[in-house]
This record gives sequence, C-alpha cells and structure tokens, in this order.
Amino acid sequence: GLVWLLAGARYAQNIGYSIRTAEVSGADAIIIDADVTGEERRTAVRASMRANRFMPVEWADSETALAAASAAGARVVAIEDVGDTEPWQADLTGPLLLVVGGERHGVPAAVLQAADSIIRIPMAGFVPSYNLQAPMAVVAVEALRQRRG
Repeated sequence: GLVWLLAGARYAQNIGYSIRTAEVSGADAIIIDADVTGEERRTAVRASMRANRFMPVEWADSETALAAASAAGARVVAIEDVGDTEPWQADLTGPLLLVVGGERHGVPAAVLQAADSIIRIPMAGFVPSYNLQAPMAVVAVEALRQRRG
C-alpha cells in the first residue's frame, strides 16, 4: 500500500498536520523520524485531530523505514526541490513509501540517495520554498487520485 515517511520534521504542529494528511489521503501508515520530546509527540497527535486512531503512526528512524520498504518491495519516492518529476507525471500507484523532509533541511541526503525517484513541486516567486505541509498535500491528493482511478 501507501506509507508516508516524515524524515526530520521538528515542529509538532507540522507533524500533526502530516499525520492527518496521510490518513485522509488513504495511507496505510505514517512513519515519523523526528527528534521530539514526549510532550511534542502528544501535541502532534492532538494536532492530527486524533487521526492516529484510524491509521498506524510509527516513530522510527529513516533507515528502518527504508529497510522495511525494500523488504516489502515498495518503491521509495521523495518530495524535494532537487527532483525532476512533477507529481502528476509520477507513478504513485502500487507499494510506495512517500518521503517528506523536515522544515529546515529537507529530505536527508542518505534518503534521497535511496529514493527510486524524486518529485519536485513547481514553485514561482521570490522565496522558492513551501512549508512541508504544502508539498505533502499536493502529492497526497495526486496519489489518492491515481489510486482511486
């Protein structure tokens, strides 16, 4: 199925939004690789509108997530500004691990190297960067569209 990996996020509210977006996109799970406190985890779950009741939320490192994806035969697709494919050009069907990076540093280099492909969200304007929530939402909707069709 579809699993999300949030690699390196730092802010509990963004983590919570990511959990909620993953659940509403029809994901089977989300894995969160984040250095946060127990209180920040609780804040993230509250911000997710308790989406963790409907979809597994795992707290694990990216290496573990990549190994599990490989063992399951899932493709790894990262979302980062160095990508060469737009979301609607990418195949988002089949077993898939979709990776979104943290707010400050993006997807870690080791995860990008392990990715089968990298999606880039089109941008215009003077500040060429979205908050992690926007690209995740764009790809979540496109993945849902492709998987429903």
